[in-house]
Amino acid sequence: MNLFSNTLIFHSEQDAQLVAQQVYNCHQEGNVLICPIQEQRAVDLAINLADVALPIIEGTSCLLPFPKHKRECQDDDTPQIYVACLSAYNNGFLHGMWIDCTQDASDIQEDIEWMLSWSPCRNYEACEEFAIHDFQNWYGIHLSEYESIEKLAELAQILSEYGAAYAAYYEYDSSEASVEDFQEHYWGEYESEEDFVYDQLEQQGLIKNLEDMGISSFYLNWSAIARDWFIDSYYSVEESYNKVYVFSRH
Repeated sequence: MNLFSNTLIFHSEQDAQLVAQQVYNCHQEGNVLICPIQEQRAVDLAINLADVALPIIEGTSCLLPFPKHKRECQDDDTPQIYVACLSAYNNGFLHGMWIDCTQDASDIQEDIEWMLSWSPCRNYEACEEFAIHDFQNWYGIHLSEYESIEKLAELAQILSEYGAAYAAYYEYDSSEASVEDFQEHYWGEYESEEDFVYDQLEQQGLIKNLEDMGISSFYLNWSAIARDWFIDSYYSVEESYNKVYVFSRH
């Protein structure tokens, strides 16, 4: 088969099927028929015999498969998005690829445009629109279908440095939270709120002072102290069992 083909867009799927039944080496996708150039005379005859309307558009396209492996994200751990061509999606094709968002925004945009340039609909539609149909490794942060590319690049870079702790702050406190805000309010990762209280009192030397006075910390009501602290001064975000991130409120 020749590497180049004609893409014929019929008025209906039935029209395309009637023609496809009479021509060898043709590939039908809905109302679209892709045929080798050398079969064009046979296609013209089949159109006349089937008594169907002439195709809306006739163009030339490369039959080489979409080489997404050349640019698709291969790192299973990096924040990434699956971007799909909406023209292809609306015409019944699944065309898209996973893109590494730790790149600069301009590189992400370039990957998207490259993916769109290989769309199966590129010869009969302007394949310019895209959407995020999936995402992974964002530590629980939810992304919309039309998230800003600049925002994605910035967020991915921050998550690569601060991980789940920043994601917890971002989701709980403010989706517009800056790195400076996070650094100012983040106190660390602890087993529980009580563990945080104990750690702070120990760093301040208060635990040792009590022990020097013959008072064991065992007698302190850590839950009550933590409850008081976390009503006004702090809040925590539970990541998993025995793991919380602590942030100051002010």
